[in-house]
Amino acid sequence: MSGITRDENGAYRWYGVIDSGYERKTFRIVFGVCGGICVLFLIMSAVLGGEMLRVTLLSSLGVMAVAGGVCRLFGRNAGHRTQGYIMTEDSVLFMQRRANAPISFGSVRKAVVYPARDMIELFEAAGSGPVFAPHEDFAFVKDFILQRLPRAAVIEYR
Repeated sequence: MSGITRDENGAYRWYGVIDSGYERKTFRIVFGVCGGICVLFLIMSAVLGGEMLRVTLLSSLGVMAVAGGVCRLFGRNAGHRTQGYIMTEDSVLFMQRRANAPISFGSVRKAVVYPARDMIELFEAAGSGPVFAPHEDFAFVKDFILQRLPRAAVIEYR
């Protein structure tokens, strides 16, 4: 294990590079949600008629331009951002995550392993989280996590 350190309490710590493909997936979701909302507003304004259609069209174009600019700004660093992890016997904690709540291995319903991307995506009822590991340590992280998942958890390889 070259990129992983072990604390005195037995927890493993490391930083993984977030895969650019995973970030592009997030950008597509942002565009899909913004675009869907804009289409909904355009339909509503078309039904109402009058001057609202032009104002709504221009507003929608502005919203999509802002969303595109934000995605482009973040896209410049795609494949260079890192995510920190603390892994214990029971869970994995994402250090830069907003909620800062760990994903408990016992609550995982599904795990999707992407060996070519050095990523394991863990799905639980409340959400999901990708675990990226350094290439040389991916096998260790994968085995550690998969051995602690419930028997009912679905494991897929892609």
